[in-house]
Amino acid sequence: MAEQKSILAQISENTLRAKLGMWAKNFRENYDDFRDKKDILDIPKCPGPALCLAAGKSLDLHLDEIRRFQGTVFSCERNLVPVLQHGVVPKYVVSIDGDPILAKFIQDPIVKEHADEMTGLFATTVSRKMVEDWPGEIVWFNAWIDDVDALKSVSMVLQEVGQKATMQTGGTAGSTLWFAALTLECDPMVLIGLDYAYPTSMPYLDETQIWPQVCHLSREQILAHYARYKNRFGNEVITDIAWHGLGDAFTSWTGIVQDHTTYQCSDYTTLDAAPLICMPFSQYLDEIQGKTVTRGHKVPGAPLIIEEGDQVTVLHPQVVKVGGDTDAGKAG
Repeated sequence: MAEQKSILAQISENTLRAKLGMWAKNFRENYDDFRDKKDILDIPKCPGPALCLAAGKSLDLHLDEIRRFQGTVFSCERNLVPVLQHGVVPKYVVSIDGDPILAKFIQDPIVKEHADEMTGLFATTVSRKMVEDWPGEIVWFNAWIDDVDALKSVSMVLQEVGQKATMQTGGTAGSTLWFAALTLECDPMVLIGLDYAYPTSMPYLDETQIWPQVCHLSREQILAHYARYKNRFGNEVITDIAWHGLGDAFTSWTGIVQDHTTYQCSDYTTLDAAPLICMPFSQYLDEIQGKTVTRGHKVPGAPLIIEEGDQVTVLHPQVVKVGGDTDAGKAG
């Protein structure tokens, strides 16, 4: 455990060392664009359901279904084009990574066709190319990079210089969708593509993010930092301690926020435990959407209480156990 914490700390430090120069350059080049513009606290709140579309493998399974969602749609820039091609126009498109290569995901003409319908929620440290190539409005925020209250905090410097709201991101573009929806007072939040896992087809450990920190270890020690198992949706997933650490942190945030509910509908996710409510997206659409739902939702296994007029229904989310059995369906 101590060794794993050390590796996670090393990954965090290496990321900061590798990207700080790029982030500073991007911040400097974007300053004239964002200094007099809106940040995420300046735009109207949008209470009601939010669909958070991240770029994980799970999204591919639901591109034909997402049109049925009723509420505000948030998307990462990576998966924007296929989402648009399937007839869904996100209200907000989130970008936090400073690498200019990400601008390739907004080059398709379909993005420009829907520019007036979408708003970019961009970190002040995104690449200049992303800013220049985005065809619509941009609303800004500072990404929470480190402890903003620390004396030598990078986040504190960006906040004081840029005078833009600092928002927690959870360390990934997908988790940033959730934090953006939370900031805009959405509830509930429905997650698709927030997998925190590698594709099961990935053949080489040296393609994983922790490889530089573990490659010097023995084979047995290396494999101890990875996990391959069947999740609650019945799908095989591969993860490592970096994804696991980020996932645990994100899950804890969903538990801290007591007055919001989060439905995890990402079939290939490793985040499949309470306080997240795991269920197939089809079940959310058919049995939850548009209804009043209450429960002690921080309790593992607690059913949902669905109220529709005078009718009250008890619903157990239909997730698949590791053994392949299916939990109980509707009762009562």
